[in-house]
Amino acid sequence: MPLPESGEVFVGRGDEVGVRVRDAKVSRKHVSLELSPERVQLVDLGSQNGSYVNGERVSGSRTLLSGDSIELGHTAIVFHADGAEVPTSGGASEVLELGETRVILADASMLALYALIRRLAPATLPVSIHGETGTGKELCARALHHFSPRSAGRFVAINCAALPEALIESELFGHERGAFTGAAQKKVGLLESASGGSVFLDEVGELSLGTQAKLLRALDTGRVVPVGAVDERPVDVRFVAATNRNLEQEVAAGRFRQDLYFRLSGATLWVPPLRDRPRELVLIAESLLARARARLGRPPVALSEAAARALAAHAWPGNVRELGNVMEYLAATRDGPVLDAAHVVERLSARPPEPAPPTPLEAPGFRPLEDEIRELERKRISEALAASGGNQTRAAELIGMPLRTFVSKLAQHGLRGAKKG
Repeated sequence: MPLPESGEVFVGRGDEVGVRVRDAKVSRKHVSLELSPERVQLVDLGSQNGSYVNGERVSGSRTLLSGDSIELGHTAIVFHADGAEVPTSGGASEVLELGETRVILADASMLALYALIRRLAPATLPVSIHGETGTGKELCARALHHFSPRSAGRFVAINCAALPEALIESELFGHERGAFTGAAQKKVGLLESASGGSVFLDEVGELSLGTQAKLLRALDTGRVVPVGAVDERPVDVRFVAATNRNLEQEVAAGRFRQDLYFRLSGATLWVPPLRDRPRELVLIAESLLARARARLGRPPVALSEAAARALAAHAWPGNVRELGNVMEYLAATRDGPVLDAAHVVERLSARPPEPAPPTPLEAPGFRPLEDEIRELERKRISEALAASGGNQTRAAELIGMPLRTFVSKLAQHGLRGAKKG
């Protein structure tokens, strides 16, 4: 229904309102719409069940964008602004509840991605999630767990890059008392603790080749051997892995096991960067801004249309993580009912510039690729021999190479292993 260009319109189930909603969960006067030529402001009037815009609860007031979904009780109302020039959330949208996290989906690529996640969730095959840093790979992993039959079990997120190399096997697989200096008591590993649920291996490309070999065995057999133990223990988990590295290149360079790569890639998901999700960007920014203001105990601040355009014009190389930092800063440093474009531009222009590409004089020298690969292969074989105490069989296992091939490579590179077996 059309709205006046200016003034105030009440929305609710009472007879005296301008927009009547026949829903028992809606208050008689639930919200008001404050209209002006510049913007439309939605104000919650202290309703018992709350008001939501694109899945985010409104605390006080919020500026509406064309295409916003207003949720009152069990009723959804889509707001359309004539001649809107700002990025909109028009078209299909979806709000997911993942525990305490609300995920707002408004871009076609993300709607399709989460539709695929729903189809994959009932399966047990491992899933590999790829995308730039800060794009929301962990949210995808949580969604896989949330929609799966394992949702009642634990979801354990493991940042492989943050685990100390000396303790990583103990953290993942557990250890027995006295297994090493400082192991004063028995410890259950993260994989075993998640049995019946899901494990999210973030930055899986950071694992050493030795740990990769043990992880592969856990994937293949569903069993782990804690450090210092003799007997295997069963582990029933759904593995989800993520990385911002190109694992195919890592495999070619000998830094990631090919067999583990194939084992983890039962299904592959690609999360698009924020710059390719223009319909979601403003919605996410408003959500982050509202949460930040609420944490600070300050009244809500609305984004102006010009501010929305300024946000949409930025490339966001850090994706949602970068956007979150910017909105947190603006929430803390700006007062007043509206956040304008000047505030956004000031913050974005104060950020460090992108590094300039090297000049021709600074450009690195190039060597034949074959020489670089041969050198890297020799280095990895030497490292494996050192780690195994010269045991050729063990060294070959560490880098995922058949023993016969490994022995041949030793001769090619002029290396010598102490012993086989």
